[in-house]
Amino acid sequence: MPIRIDHVGIACTDVARSLEFYSRLLAGTAEQRAGHLVITAGALRLALVPRETAATRTDRGQHLALRTSLEERPLLLERLRELGAPWEDVRGRLYTQDPDGFVLEFLFD
Repeated sequence: MPIRIDHVGIACTDVARSLEFYSRLLAGTAEQRAGHLVITAGALRLALVPRETAATRTDRGQHLALRTSLEERPLLLERLRELGAPWEDVRGRLYTQDPDGFVLEFLFD
């Protein structure tokens, strides 16, 4: 499956403080995207999610977002079913958890 990292989500207790830290550390730029403040530095994108927001959405603050082609979606869903992994479709994105509860987000082109 051709796949790449789209972004890493970080749950923050103070988004402004995290913005200052990561944008200065990585010499990145910030923009609002899909309801998150996203810092871009080179090919890296960090989504800063307020911790209280993350807690109200099944704790999606800490997550790894992976991007693949739309053709892979049915195959991915089949593998998730075979694994018995819970998943949720949110606006065309799939969210699941690994066996330890770490959240994975799949986006499709």
